[in-house]
Amino acid sequence: MEEKGYEVQTTRIATNSFTEYCDTSDTSDDALLTSQISLIDAIISSLSIHFFSLGPCKTILQTSKYPLLILPLSPRLSLSSTIAACDLLHAQASARTIIQLSKVPSTNGLLNFRYCAQSTTSLPHAPFFPSAYSESARPSTIRLAIGLENGFLANEGLALCETLDDIGTKFRDLYSERVAPLVEVTSKVVQGFEREGYTLEYVGIDTSLNPSLDKGGSIGSALESLPFVPSGIGGVGVMAAAAAITTTIQSLPFTLTGYCGIMLPVCEDYRLSEIQAGEGRKYTVSHLMNVSSVCGVGVDTVPIPKDVRFEEVAGVILDICGLAARWNKPLSVRMFPVPDLGEGEMTGFDSPYLCNTKVFSL
Repeated sequence: MEEKGYEVQTTRIATNSFTEYCDTSDTSDDALLTSQISLIDAIISSLSIHFFSLGPCKTILQTSKYPLLILPLSPRLSLSSTIAACDLLHAQASARTIIQLSKVPSTNGLLNFRYCAQSTTSLPHAPFFPSAYSESARPSTIRLAIGLENGFLANEGLALCETLDDIGTKFRDLYSERVAPLVEVTSKVVQGFEREGYTLEYVGIDTSLNPSLDKGGSIGSALESLPFVPSGIGGVGVMAAAAAITTTIQSLPFTLTGYCGIMLPVCEDYRLSEIQAGEGRKYTVSHLMNVSSVCGVGVDTVPIPKDVRFEEVAGVILDICGLAARWNKPLSVRMFPVPDLGEGEMTGFDSPYLCNTKVFSL
């Protein structure tokens, strides 16, 4: 792909749940599991793999124990918890884990960058972390999925749109034109794969609009450029735009996988973080959930107060999982309780993957 001019920012591996291939039996001790996970981490490091998703925790016990045990071992590791709609106890367990992860020393609360709670409607092969996971069957089959950072393309394409109908024509044509060569290259990679005992299967591309940290790559800015979004993010017109964009990118003539929606990760989007950090009109977690009802990805990279109650975090998880179940769509929750900060205070994340903004209320 790089030979064809495409930048491969990161190479990532996602597996079925680690509980299926590591020793998590009741009779095993934590030292055995951590040694197994550390061995995996050493191998992926030697292969220059940037991130490795260990798949989902599926039970309350797993959610309560393993993120706290595993995530401090390496910055390459991530995992999730799959939570059914109305499963109050599991949502509460995940909320407690989120709060406990934020208190691990010397992490500035950012172990939660690599953990999320996701709905049971989330399907395998989404190429975005930390929710990514794979199926358990056919261990000799390697599956390849493509995820894009395409904020600049989103801004270019939506700038062409004067009406909602233009999204299904002008934006769609530009997006399809730009992505088609990448899909073709990927197909050739799969066809040319040769490794004894293994097959490579292309499972699709996630066409989601996904921002970069650069000002020109903001999905928030792209939405605000539309003439029918007069009040900006948090105002009227955003849901209509999100619905039209999602319908369009889910109709593209490619093999699709993952969310295929609009991603609005607050601390990964320059404009979204700028709005929240400013003095003018802001948006809320409820606004993000409303938009999620017509697209993706849920409530993502949202900083929240250090003294947030676990019942409040569990409420957000239950809302998102209920919304996901009602409309049979993949959604997730990734929130950062920030040590030493309260509502409205400015974060000080020192991360190449995050923008800083003000702490939200719940």
